[in-house]
Amino acid sequence: MQNETRVNLKHLLEDMRDSYNAPLEEVILTELIANALDSKATRLDFIADATGRFLRCVDNGAGMKRQQLKEYHNIASSDKVRGQGIGFAGVGAKLSLLLAERVVTESRGGRGSRAATEWRLTNPYRAPWKFIPTSGAVTFPRGTSVTIHFADNQPHLLRKEFVVQTVIKHFYPLFHDHLREAILRFVYRKGIEITVNGELLILPDTEQRVDNEFKVFLGKGRRPIGAGFLTKKVLEQGWLARLAGRAPNELRIASGLSISTYGKVIKTGWEWVGIIPKSAGALCGVVEVPAVSEVLTTNKSDFLTDAAHLRKFYRFRKAIQQAILPVLRSLGEYGGTDRGSATKNVKAIERQIETTLDGLSTDYPELESLLGSRRGIGLGAERKREKHGGEDGGTDETHTNKDNAATSLRNERAEKKKRSGKDGETASKKKPGLTLLLEDLTDAPDMLGRMLEDTVSINTLHPAWKKSLETKQEEYHILVVVGLSLAEFVSPEKHPVEFLAKFLSSWSAVGTGGSETSVQTSLL
Repeated sequence: MQNETRVNLKHLLEDMRDSYNAPLEEVILTELIANALDSKATRLDFIADATGRFLRCVDNGAGMKRQQLKEYHNIASSDKVRGQGIGFAGVGAKLSLLLAERVVTESRGGRGSRAATEWRLTNPYRAPWKFIPTSGAVTFPRGTSVTIHFADNQPHLLRKEFVVQTVIKHFYPLFHDHLREAILRFVYRKGIEITVNGELLILPDTEQRVDNEFKVFLGKGRRPIGAGFLTKKVLEQGWLARLAGRAPNELRIASGLSISTYGKVIKTGWEWVGIIPKSAGALCGVVEVPAVSEVLTTNKSDFLTDAAHLRKFYRFRKAIQQAILPVLRSLGEYGGTDRGSATKNVKAIERQIETTLDGLSTDYPELESLLGSRRGIGLGAERKREKHGGEDGGTDETHTNKDNAATSLRNERAEKKKRSGKDGETASKKKPGLTLLLEDLTDAPDMLGRMLEDTVSINTLHPAWKKSLETKQEEYHILVVVGLSLAEFVSPEKHPVEFLAKFLSSWSAVGTGGSETSVQTSLL
């Protein structure tokens, strides 16, 4: 009996295709791998047969029983759970309908269950499929085989070299010793093997030996949530060069830090990191963070931008920044004016901005994870205590005791910091909140400023900064730069210009502080 998918499947598939940044051929391959890995496969075998005009992917995952295979042909059907896995509802096989003459899927779902189907797109509104006899394409006890048949010679998917390059490009961490040993072995305990036309994919030793390996920790956790590396090493026509998008005959690799989750590369570049090294074009690397899957879009090709997921993403990004900053400094790729001396003269502005952001926290909760929050006796807490003075049943004496306790705690911390300075130990960490830094951004002289972790650097090389000094408007210049920097991190549905207007309006209600907050020109 023949069945049909009764929707405009072609239109849906084209919309789905357009949601990816990569070419369709690459998307098909990456989704076949991603869904196989989600099914707990440890082995994937690709066969690219130009003579027979078919591409086959066979895995040893959980497989599907007959009813599951039937649901598999429903474009809207998926048992995927957000934050778990990297595939999307069998999209690899479904998108291949846009290129294929027919698609044959065969699966062994355990307990002797075997089933196979043939599917084709005959016109935009008809995508008939039917059960067919199994052929034995799945040689494992359990697993799934997807065979894409082409009407004519396919210039990419039937070429072994293209398949190999695409697999390595999009799943580089699966083949890298450091990333596998440091983090992915906890995800894929039995390891992952991928072959193309019988050849096991491995990285050459020259690419396994990279510089500046690091691990990523979230907060005070002792177990790393991720691992990665950064290198300036020029890899001659290797997989890493292909990962970075360079042509095979180019010896230099493109810039960027790639982020991956469960071995699948999601983004490459420096923009998502929030850091631009001085020699960005000479650096490349990869960081693998499995937990990032929690903040990915449905097709797992980008980050979600609603407020709740943005807060999570900023926590992950901040952890990555903290991990790579020592590496960048050791390479001479990040550094500038001494933070201690520079920030002394802008502390008053920091306090004003802190109070300003405290008033905006309800409308822009996504900034909380980006900046952290100052607890205890900060300006926001003082205002809240004045507002709710008697609601908690407290008395003036109670508040006096709390103030005395807070004062004692401050004195204790100050004494501890003083002792640690004498002993040559690291001083206690600064409390969370926004820090301002006046800095010569020699790597980006045209930028007004940039935000890294919880610090906004004001570019003292920018002509606007120099003009603000001449007109004694440096405080307002700093506020505008801070507002523009923070506006990049608000939810997309909240317009950045609207945020900047509210930010400046809220600041004006706090008070400018006049000459007391003037920034010293000697910092230049």
